[in-house]
Formats: sequence, C-alpha cells, structure tokens
Amino acid sequence: MAKIALLIGVSEYGKGLSKLPGTQGDLEMMRRVLENPQVGGFDQVQVLSNPDRTEMESAIEMVLTENRSSEDLILIYFSGHGVRDDDGTLYFATRITETNAQGRIWVSKAIPASAVQGYMSRSRSQRQILILDCCFSGAFAKDMTARKAEVVAVDVKLHLGGEGRAVLTASTATQFSYEQEGGGIYTRYLVQGLETGAADRDGNGQITVDELHEYAREKVREAAPTMQPEIYAAREGYKIFIARAPQGDPRLIYRKELDDRAKQKRGKLSPIDRRALNYRSEELHIAPSEAEQIAREVLQPYQEFWRKLNEFEQAVKETVEYDPGLSADSLDDLRYFQQVLKLRDEDVLPILKPFNLTLNPPYLTDSPTSANKPVQGESAGAKATVTVERKPERPSNRATPEDDLSSEKGIDYTKLRDLLKAQNWYAADNETYKVMIQAVGSKEGDWFTSEELLNFPCTDLKTIDQLWVKYSEGKFGFSVQKQIYVECGAKLDGEYPGAQIWEKFCDRVGWRKDGKWLNYRDLNPSNSSPKGIFPACVWGGVKNLWVVVGYWCW
Repeated sequence: MAKIALLIGVSEYGKGLSKLPGTQGDLEMMRRVLENPQVGGFDQVQVLSNPDRTEMESAIEMVLTENRSSEDLILIYFSGHGVRDDDGTLYFATRITETNAQGRIWVSKAIPASAVQGYMSRSRSQRQILILDCCFSGAFAKDMTARKAEVVAVDVKLHLGGEGRAVLTASTATQFSYEQEGGGIYTRYLVQGLETGAADRDGNGQITVDELHEYAREKVREAAPTMQPEIYAAREGYKIFIARAPQGDPRLIYRKELDDRAKQKRGKLSPIDRRALNYRSEELHIAPSEAEQIAREVLQPYQEFWRKLNEFEQAVKETVEYDPGLSADSLDDLRYFQQVLKLRDEDVLPILKPFNLTLNPPYLTDSPTSANKPVQGESAGAKATVTVERKPERPSNRATPEDDLSSEKGIDYTKLRDLLKAQNWYAADNETYKVMIQAVGSKEGDWFTSEELLNFPCTDLKTIDQLWVKYSEGKFGFSVQKQIYVECGAKLDGEYPGAQIWEKFCDRVGWRKDGKWLNYRDLNPSNSSPKGIFPACVWGGVKNLWVVVGYWCW
C-alpha cells in the first residue's frame, strides 16, 4: 500500500501560448503539503516542471501502471494550459505545444485527455485522484468510466477510504481557469484546506476528496462567483482519504468559527463580531499575530469579491457620466466588464437598480474555437489557449449551435434546449423527465429508482444540467440544487442528513413554505423564485432522494 503523487506544472510554451509563471509556485505548494507527514503523508512525490510531450506522457503512464498494486493511491496534479481543438477535444499543453498561423493548436505537440483516461483505466490502482487546474478542465470527465473493482483488504479501506476515481477540476468544460497573485486560485484553496485542516468538515481527522473540493470550491466562488470548480467521481471516489487533519487544534477551531461567521456576513464582520472573535482567540490561547494571520486568510476571498464589486460600481457611475443616454455600446461595455470581474447578475443587481439599468443576458459561447480565445483583459490571468484581444459580440439569449447536446444514449436534447431558451419552465421540467426516463430505458409514466439515478449516464446528466444553468442564468439546475444541499450542512455521502437539514434544503429551494410542502403546480418558477426550485418533476416519487443528491457528480 503506497501513496504516490505526480505533480506537473507547465509555465513555458511554444508560439501562440502565453507563459504561466505561477504554475511553478503551484507545484511547490502542492509538493510541500503532500510530502508533509502530518498532512498528506505521501510516500513518493515526483515533480515534473515544463516537460515536453514525451516526458509528460511517459511520466503519467509510469506513475499509473509501473509496478502498481490495487491498494495504491495515485494522485496526479496538472497546472497549465488546457486547450481544445475545433471538435472540442481537450488537450493538456506541454512545453513544446504551439499554434499554427490560424491560431489552432498542433495537437501532435499536446497530450489528449483521452490518453490520460486510458492510462487511468489500465492502472491496477483502485484509488486514483486527478486534479486539473487548467482551462476547460471539466471536459475531462466526459466519457469517464471506472475500472472493475478488485478485492481489497479491509485495512486499506480504513487508511485510504473508498475505492474509485475522482477528478477535481478548476473549471467547467467551457470555462477559463484563473490565476490570482501569480498562482492558480483553485490550487491556492486546495492547499489552504489541506495545510490548515479546514477542509475536514466533519472533524474526524481525515480529509476526503469531496471535503477538499467543497472547501476549495466555496472559497473560489466567494472571490469569483462565476467560476465553477467541479468534481466527478466513479464508485466511492468521493470518499478517498487524501490527507490528515489535526483534531483539537485551537487554531483550527478558531479558523472554522471565524469562517462560519464570515460566511454568514459575506466577509463583512461587525465591530461586535471582531470583539467576540478577539475574546475567542484569547480564550483559545492563540497569539494575536496568529489570529490576525488566520483572519487575513479567511477574509481574503470576501475582500477580493467586494473589491471587484466596488470596481463595477465605479464603472457604472463613470458610464452614466460619460454616456447619460446609455447607448447599447455602453451597456455592452458594462456587461463585458461584469464578465471580466466574474460577477453574477445577482451580485451587480443592487448596483444597477438605482440607475434603472438592465443589462442584456451574458455573452456565452461554448464553441471550441472561440472558447480558446480569452476575451480582452483575461489573457494575463487566464490559463487559456491563445492570447487574442477581442470584444464580445452583442449578447443574445438565442440558442446557439455551440450548445453541447452530447448524449451517451443517443437522445435528442433540442426540444429541451428550445423550451429552456423560451423560459417555459414547466414544459422544460416535463421534457427533462421525458428525456431522463428514456435515458434509463424506462417508459413515460414510470418513476425513477434511486439506483437508476445513481447510475445515470454522466454525459447526459451534464448536458441537461448545463442547459438548465445556462438558460436560467445560474438560477436552476441539478448542480445548483446540489450546491444548496451542501450549504445547508449536508455531506456528500448518500446518507439521510436528518430532518433539520433536509427540511432546510427544501425550504431553500422553495419546495416548502412556512413549514408546509407545496404542490407541484404551486411552485410557479420565475426570475423571482428561489434558486434551485427547478428541475422538480424528475424528483417525484424518488425514494431516498438525498442518496441521489448526495452522490451525483458534477
């Protein structure tokens, strides 16, 4: 039984790809925390800096397949450019990766994600973790399959947790990943969660993959609300133990209490909050300098968010002064700036309201070609493919040919997309039920079983969810419901969270009101509805719904 890690960081590239010097700092942070016997406790940590294609692919193949046993835990980390070709295929850029005169990558000089998937599938190791801090990293999990389980001794599961594969990604299949202060923002919070023990949500002294991801995800979204780190898992991949966490450490106790308070106030602590926290730090015998450092780390993502919001508010005031008539170009400029700042519509609404401003729907594109070209202002911080300055096209809410309608079951999602585009929520909800019941091989009128939903094809699930999220502008979707479920205090373990948490979740998504359950036709989804109220039809009649909510991968 061994814990082995391969850490890959690429900062230098060929023609057409911008340098990413922050990746080298990412490597060092990951190496430090994984080698630390009190935290990661990995037996071997190999660091690979700026490899060419052959070096990188050989290292990946060897760490996964050479003299591996089923009891080994293998972790691979990649920080660098994720690039896509015209077909949307994901590649990991190497030191020699470059673009041609048309701005397209030479795929022979990059490593296709499918090659990495192949090595993972052939590995005898039954515990595999892949962490991708790169653009479009969510595209990796498409077609992800699990290797057949082998018999593993009980003591291995005790020390390493569940069997399976977990893929943690800094972005979705269509998003850029961002650097902040010279390093990947996702990596920063992964390391923070491990090094401080703050990712150990249940306080049992073990940090599982899902706990680590949820910690980093929350922190990333506190600073950059539109970023969507994701996790995908096969079998019990969520429950692989990745690190130890201290128990009873006063500094960790203080950090968690401060984090909970900051979460409630979105980082804006009152003078009474600060007085109470000062008293608490003295009670825990924490030195003032240590308490101050913990506070800086906890409040940093919130401060970054409020700084961006202030920037946007100043931009609105300048725009109104510069162009009192608020031309279409000025409104487009504001939407563009909102996109650069990675702020959601609900974040900027209080700023726009006093000026009676309404911005067009966000500029969205999922096309492989255009997604490889970061918008102006993003190229310096985005782990992207080609450094091209361009201004977004006039925003439009029309369904575009770039919508990903992929299906493992050959299902046509055009009708669902069109209904969502038209914001015909009830009809779209009914259509969601129809395509999903078709995907599990049942007929209309049947209810789903928990087992059918737990084994629902990942590609189809992501297609459905992304359409809901896109056309509701982040208000509806399965991934939205799952995030609320976690925020209500539930764990992603498939177990009943208890009546208090479950009812809190149902209250949050609007399925209950004033302690009473609402009828389906009384939900009335609209722009003013609670987040996560739809989809709802598919959940009807599902036994032990929390099992599904707690295990579906994103």
